Amino acid sequence: MSQPAQFPQQPGPSITALTLGVRDVEASLAFYEKGLGYRRMHHVPGEIAFVQISPGVMLSLWNLTSMPSEYGDVGFGTQAPPLSLGHNAASPAEVFALTDQALEAGATLVTEPSTRSWGGTSACVADPDGFRIDFVHNPTFSLLADGTVTV
Repeated sequence: MSQPAQFPQQPGPSITALTLGVRDVEASLAFYEKGLGYRRMHHVPGEIAFVQISPGVMLSLWNLTSMPSEYGDVGFGTQAPPLSLGHNAASPAEVFALTDQALEAGATLVTEPSTRSWGGTSACVADPDGFRIDFVHNPTFSLLADGTVTV
């Protein structure tokens, strides 16, 4: 069994979890786990699921009706939820492949993969709850050995 990636301890706080309030935990888990290939970490059927989305970072998929117990009032409006998940791709071709993979898993296309004015390639899809996922190849993006992100 392989060991999880180890990153140097950074001073100060760090964000290691993102939580999405979802209408159907099972549908969302299927989308992120089977559709996009993220690894399931923990699952309480109908309540919450955790998937690992990158080294040291997990995505929580929490039943929307349970969230007010800890978060107060939450809900969906007529517009997209004001949050997007960014998936940095290694190449423009990977942006196209990830978009196709997400669409096959049930995502809705928001913007077609295309070359952008800033020199990269990106596309946007919506998951089953409307959360946006951006697939982006930014030629200036890099991840250093110590986990530092540079743009």
